[in-house]
Amino acid sequence: MLSFALLLLLSACSSSKNEYEKAIADYVQTDRHGTWTDCKFQALSIEQIANITVADSLKLLQTEFEKSRDEQIASQQRTLDYFNSLLKDNQSAKYAKQTVDEQLSQNIATAQARIDSLRNLPAVYADRFKGRNSTEVLVQKIKCNYSYILPGSDREQERVEVFIMTPDGKKVLMKEKLEHL
Repeated sequence: MLSFALLLLLSACSSSKNEYEKAIADYVQTDRHGTWTDCKFQALSIEQIANITVADSLKLLQTEFEKSRDEQIASQQRTLDYFNSLLKDNQSAKYAKQTVDEQLSQNIATAQARIDSLRNLPAVYADRFKGRNSTEVLVQKIKCNYSYILPGSDREQERVEVFIMTPDGKKVLMKEKLEHL
């Protein structure tokens, strides 16, 4: 009975590895125009790195949102500082111009209003995953070390890449090159 359970577990693992390998092989050997070319693809190792869940996606979206918002606030703050320095210079000038002061004050108010608006800006992605379980897997990250031989060449080459795949592992959505290679 124990050997049957072990055999079942091993076949399930090899089955998912075979699905990953088939999907990755098709992705690697198909160009952007949809033309498949036999490159003698061979997976040397396949490792599941992570499952990206709804919660992971929301965290990533929040981080990106905050980064973008902070950059926009910093830009508006530089604009505000510039207008304030112009206003100060105009007021300390020997012949200060009332119309310049009024225009600069209006520009300062506009820049400050933009900063306040950005600080209170709600995240627009909040409803994207409404009603979905936070533990639901959206994509898988699979690391694959593979070899291939380009047509017309005898030289075998190797690559290590991370593939973003559907939750069932049957389709590659995109690939990420590893930065340290």
